[in-house]
Amino acid sequence: MKKDFEIIEKYTADVAFIAYGRDLEELLINSARALTAIQVDLRNVEPKECVEISIEAQNLLGFLRKWLEEFLYLRDARRLFISRITDISINIKLSSREEDIISVTAKVCGEEFNPQKHGGSVEIKAVSYHDMEVGFKDNMWYAHVLVDI
Repeated sequence: MKKDFEIIEKYTADVAFIAYGRDLEELLINSARALTAIQVDLRNVEPKECVEISIEAQNLLGFLRKWLEEFLYLRDARRLFISRITDISINIKLSSREEDIISVTAKVCGEEFNPQKHGGSVEIKAVSYHDMEVGFKDNMWYAHVLVDI
């Protein structure tokens, strides 16, 4: 398997990453880990506090964006950076009337930001739809995501 994710810093005011996964669950986990790794030293974030999250969207790109925005919300509202995701469950309801619903629930664990422990934080302002891509190639899921910093 390739790396879990790669950080791409070729943009002026943005950072991108490509996350990989053998299935959608692993892709979501690695996307969230990449988002955290852009902001702090992921290796130093311990899973001390856990919360349940739940999101839903009508398409795969919107689903990925909402998933990642949930981690920015936890950072802003609780100063919580996530290092472990467990009990992840994805549910897809397909409709012939373009009312598909993709939902996920997960237990996410991390700890409150401490600059001495976690290193300097790069603040991500938003997850962008620009250049966002989710696909399946060579038996792997991948997601290319650009974030505004």
